[in-house]
Amino acid sequence: MRSEGCALPALLGGLVGLPVLVVAVLNWPIVVAVLLTVLLVAGIVAVTLGALVLTWLYARSVHAVLFAGGHPEEPSPGPGEDPAHRSYHGGPAWSDLRAVIGGTWRVSAPWTLLLAPHLALYAGAVAVHQCAAWVCVGALRAADTALLVVRRVRMVCPHCFRRLGYPAYACECGRCHTAIRPGRRGIWRRVCLCAARMPTLLLFGTADLHTVCPYCTHTLEHRPGEAPELVLPLFGGAGAGKTRLVNGLYRALEQGAEPVPDAYADTVGEGARQWLGEARTVLRPSTRTVPTLPGHPVRGLTVRVGAGGSTLLLQLYDAAGERFTRASTVGELGYLGQATTFLLVVDPLGIDAVWRPLGPAERGKLAPVRSRTRDPELAYTQVLEEVERRVGAAVRRARLGVVVTRGDLLRDTSIAPEGPGQDALVYWAEHTLGLGNLLRSARAHFGRVRVFHTCAVSRPNGEVDPSVSHLLRWVLEGRPPAFGALVEAPELLDGAV
Repeated sequence: MRSEGCALPALLGGLVGLPVLVVAVLNWPIVVAVLLTVLLVAGIVAVTLGALVLTWLYARSVHAVLFAGGHPEEPSPGPGEDPAHRSYHGGPAWSDLRAVIGGTWRVSAPWTLLLAPHLALYAGAVAVHQCAAWVCVGALRAADTALLVVRRVRMVCPHCFRRLGYPAYACECGRCHTAIRPGRRGIWRRVCLCAARMPTLLLFGTADLHTVCPYCTHTLEHRPGEAPELVLPLFGGAGAGKTRLVNGLYRALEQGAEPVPDAYADTVGEGARQWLGEARTVLRPSTRTVPTLPGHPVRGLTVRVGAGGSTLLLQLYDAAGERFTRASTVGELGYLGQATTFLLVVDPLGIDAVWRPLGPAERGKLAPVRSRTRDPELAYTQVLEEVERRVGAAVRRARLGVVVTRGDLLRDTSIAPEGPGQDALVYWAEHTLGLGNLLRSARAHFGRVRVFHTCAVSRPNGEVDPSVSHLLRWVLEGRPPAFGALVEAPELLDGAV
């Protein structure tokens, strides 16, 4: 009885299935089409779900790297590299791309290959960002360089005398950044390892930072790069009057700026303030100038001059006369290779050909102030050889001023120049002072040569002698006219040009 109950459903199933099977056999194309459609739909659904899952895994990896702090650890700056974080275009962009690919591969390999379009789009975005960033870097560097060229800015360290392509800058934390211009560590700003933000160009305010020389690490108080610099070496024998003339040049600038609104002549740095701060006292006729000691380190005395909206950094170099007697000591004066204007300071009383014709009374009066240097050609020759060694044929573009000092002492003597004018001064220098060979050599080597006769003592009213102002006006030729206007010399010492 139980077996009959079980057989009945089977019999009914067979009776129902048989017609279906017959229909399917008779209509097999339709059945196949239905099955293929079902499989296609199932495949599309599976692929879509798989793509969504892979895209979700990729998006999760991107979020983890870019927004959730999963950036690869930035390598520490190596030896010789600046202590600043790399900007995104300077390495982290590619590191993040590698991290995204690696993170996606770890959870979906080898199906990550199916994300090639996503990864290609990401890589393309990174490439566009890199191109835009480096084009911006190049444009900013080019604009900064062009501005320095147009403004005739050449930066020189007054301590080691090296020419600076760009200064180095010290952060408040003490770390030194030697390559602060736009690059892999920043475009507009860079971030020091201490998290302080620093501008990358003079255009953006680097001059306001603590500036140091990238070679000798000395502090550069004159804010290089902010204004053109004029390197002015004075050379000559010991006691020729270089120190007094340096003070006279500074005092002429200071005096010329006093009555002019917005004009100034300020010393920069402790050394300049110490050496030039007492210029009024040094220039008094009764003051005996303290000679520069041979062992004293040579440093540029910087004066910041402003007039007519323009600024000039004048670097005055006054080395001891003993340094110009030997090639070894002259070779230490690297600033000679950075200058285009030179002043040879000559004490006429030290020249035997000038001293001998003087009468006993004149000798007795002038003997206490006569220098020990007998031949100014020695210093001239040593300096000329050093300049030629450093700059070669470029010396032909340089200027040499031959400055004969002691104008106040020679005024009433038998060897005083016969009159003003360059021709009279040249004749006097060649025939009375015996400087003919020196001047002929100077004309053969330098682009321009001029003779001056100066009086580096102040007048009774405290004003500097016009002969110094005239010399300074020549030194400032080629600069904005406002600077020359500061040192107008309407009245000249008898014999000066």
